[in-house]
Amino acid sequence: MRVLLEFKNKTFWIYYALIVIAFSCSNSPDIVVENLTMEMPSHGQVFNEELIINEIADTKIEHIGIRGGNEYDIVLPEMHVTMLLFLKGEATLTADSITQTVTPESITIPMNGINSLQIKVPKSGELHFLKFTKKLSLQDVEDIKAFPEKNKYKLYFKRFVDCQPYTEKIKSPNTTSRTVLPADIVPRVSLGTVEAMGPDKVGAHKHPMLDQLFLGLSDNDIVVHADNTSVKLNQYELLHIPIGSSHGVRVDQGKKMNYMWMDFFLTKEGQQWLKTHKPASSDNDE
Repeated sequence: MRVLLEFKNKTFWIYYALIVIAFSCSNSPDIVVENLTMEMPSHGQVFNEELIINEIADTKIEHIGIRGGNEYDIVLPEMHVTMLLFLKGEATLTADSITQTVTPESITIPMNGINSLQIKVPKSGELHFLKFTKKLSLQDVEDIKAFPEKNKYKLYFKRFVDCQPYTEKIKSPNTTSRTVLPADIVPRVSLGTVEAMGPDKVGAHKHPMLDQLFLGLSDNDIVVHADNTSVKLNQYELLHIPIGSSHGVRVDQGKKMNYMWMDFFLTKEGQQWLKTHKPASSDNDE
């Protein structure tokens, strides 16, 4: 009888452990991934799709495609900041008296009183870009006034490849990371890229002070892990990291890691997280 009771007791705890494990797995956060439609529909000159709807607070994200030989006007709403990430194709952008040629994997942010933009695509081309429209809080507006003068651009433009490299303890020496949008240019927003050939990885880490997106750039082929969930992220896909999750990235042999991270900080103070990024010329063990 005693042996039978001990057996039943052990069986109970085994089943209990299995239930706990199953419950934990079922409560792992979902990783939202959306594909960008990179082939223009057969009709129309301009294509527009909204992405990751209501995932990032006060931020609207659109993928816009424009056929060659067309012009596209963007009106910039007050109390918002608009960021354009160019993914494929070339174009000429005009903002007030400024003219800028944009190329794949570059960023443009109109600032300081610019109310509209005009984008002109050459006849032989086709343009694809992401447009982020983020609402500014009253505190954001006050913070902008206090930003260093060197950060107050009329039109911020950078090619990703030209941006400042940095290192981070969770990444291997084979990884090239770049800061595309540093802190204190757009309130509570920072962007960067990560590039490496496999096999390589970005170690698991948490940052509950921010909401984060990953954008797969050209030839990106990685696996993203968040807690007990993992998904593939290919080129021209947008992924939302579950806030507060322990997440990392893996790239396998013969494949390429080439993605952009986008940090949307919940508070200004949360930007202290960026201090974990060290200029590539400094000692990463500091």
